[in-house]
Order: sequence, then C-alpha cells, then structure tokens
Amino acid sequence: MADVVAGLAVFGAVIAVGWLLVRARAVPADADGVLTRVCFFAATPALLVTTLSRADLTAVVSRATAVAVAAELAAIVSAWCLHRLVLRRTTAEATIGALASGYVNAANLGIPVAVLVLGDAATIAPILLLQLLVLTPVTFTVLDAVTRRGNPSRLATLSVPLRNPLLWGVVAGTAANLSGMNLEDWCGGYPAQGLEMLGRVAVPLMMLALGMSLAGAPRPLQDPESGEPGRGTRSARVVGTDQGIHAAQQAAAARPLRVGGSWVSGAVSASARRVSRRSGLWPAVVWKLAVMPGLAVVVGLAAGLGGAQLLVPVVTAALPTAQNVFMYASRYGVGKDLARDAVLLTTAGFVPVVLLAAAILR
Repeated sequence: MADVVAGLAVFGAVIAVGWLLVRARAVPADADGVLTRVCFFAATPALLVTTLSRADLTAVVSRATAVAVAAELAAIVSAWCLHRLVLRRTTAEATIGALASGYVNAANLGIPVAVLVLGDAATIAPILLLQLLVLTPVTFTVLDAVTRRGNPSRLATLSVPLRNPLLWGVVAGTAANLSGMNLEDWCGGYPAQGLEMLGRVAVPLMMLALGMSLAGAPRPLQDPESGEPGRGTRSARVVGTDQGIHAAQQAAAARPLRVGGSWVSGAVSASARRVSRRSGLWPAVVWKLAVMPGLAVVVGLAAGLGGAQLLVPVVTAALPTAQNVFMYASRYGVGKDLARDAVLLTTAGFVPVVLLAAAILR
C-alpha cells in the first residue's frame, strides 16, 4: 500500500510539473497537444512493442485479464440496460451512457497505473484490444444507425481501429513474442534501442501532458482515434449543448478543463448540472467507480482469483472513463454533457478506488 501511495505521489509531482510549466509560460498553453501526439503515435506504441515482445503471454492472456475483459463487457451491457430501460433514454443516449459507465481510459492512464500498481503495462493489452476491435466498431455501427449522423462510408467508420497506432503496437509486440524474435538481434539491435528509448519516455510524457492540459487554454477538440481535429466538433466553449443549453450559457459557466487530450468543463452551471442529472450522469459515475470494480470482484472470485491476481481486473475496472467517449458523443451530437462530465468526475475520483483496492488485495 505504501509503495502505491508513494508511486501515485511521484505521478502527482510529474503532473504538477506539467501544470507549472504552462502556468509559468515556460511552454505554450497547447504544448500538451504535442506531447499527446508524441505519446499516441510514437512513445506508447514503442512501449507496447517492447513490453509485449518479451512478456510472458500466459500472464497477459490469463484468467485475471479475462476477468477484466468480462467485467468491462458486463458493466457496459448492464449500464446500457439501466440507461435504456430504467432511465428511459433513447438508444443513442443509452449507448453513450453505457460507454461512460464502462469504457476505460486504457492508454493515457491505464498504462501508467498498470506500471505503478501492477508492475507490468502488458496487462492492459487485452483491454486495449477489446475497446479498439470490438467496442469502438460496435459503437459506431449503433450510433450510425440510430442518428444517421456518422461518416457516410461504413468502411471508413469500421476501419477506424485499424488506423490506431496503439493497435499496431500490440500486434507487433505480440507477433514478435510468438515468433520468438529477439528484437535486439534484429538489424544489430539498433531498432530495439530506439524502441526502448521511446518506450521509456511514454509514461512521463503522459503525465506531463495531463498536467499541462489542466492549465492550458481552450482550443479545438481532436479526434483521439486519428489525432486530427474531430469532425463536426467545436471548441469546448460551445460543446455540450445538445440538451438545450445555449452556447452562451456554456461559455459563461466556467473555464474549460481538458483531461487526457480532450476538453471538458472544469465547472458546470446549475442548469447544466440539472441536465447532466437527467441524462444519467450520476448513475454513470457510480457505475464506473463502484459497480464496475464490484463486478470485477464478483467475476474474479467466481473464476477463483484472489489477492494480487484479483487486483488486475479490479484496478483495470477502476480506471476512469476514456475521453474517447466524449469524442464519440460530440461526433454524433448526443449525450455530450453526460460524457464530458463523466470523464471529469471519474478521472477525479478513481484514485481512492485504486488505493482501496491495493490496500485490501496486495
């Protein structure tokens, strides 16, 4: 427990450095966007390649990671039923609500937390694959069908995961591992050295970028899947108005805050909070921070896990809502208030859940 607290304190210090760099104007206010792209397109894929190429794949594809995958699927399906059948949301709104309740931030925060708490970034790989290859295409297909506001090319929509460098990092690292290839023996070991150097900076850059994002100024949203400005998105000053809140009211609410590469509101007006409650914000937050880790415990115990093994799915389940959910909501013009506020609140609230899990299970 003490080492987890100390590790989180170190992470907090690095995040604070990023915040101070922007506040002191030592770097531009949008510098986190550059660091985020470096992580997304280079450092994190390199980390995944080097980690998975020498990982024990029996540990990566284990009962613990299978339980993590099962818990996420169970949380998303059950949350969809809650939003659709109990809260009486539309199919599109229920889909965004379900993602806000279970789609975890596996890259920007999942990898650092896995390194810190679990000691191995490879354990997050199955969750990345689940989200990139299953949840994202299914989400786009459903939202395309019910809103008719998506990309007119279904092939372009379904091929989005294939344009994600994180997916190819997982594929390359796994292929190298299964083939028995030693990266250090390839081309004199120089490519391996380059990958190692890039991989080592991934986690610090993620934390610095997060700190910078907390202090930066608003700018247009970016699509986390392609790294390019999101289609049909606007600056954070005018997003989140699909529930009838005018752009001027949103702009006056408070200074925006961007978490992990996407802008969310740092404080929401009273009317926006009322809309968020009606749209299922608090059920989504509770589902994400309490019900989903609880499902991981139940499924893990049923699978015979205990102690440190059970910590893998519980910590994974406790990760906050991914900013991708807000981008999907913005792209399709539905549930943006819910997605935005869920990202903010679960990011602020996941640390106590992780500390509690570590204290009980380690």
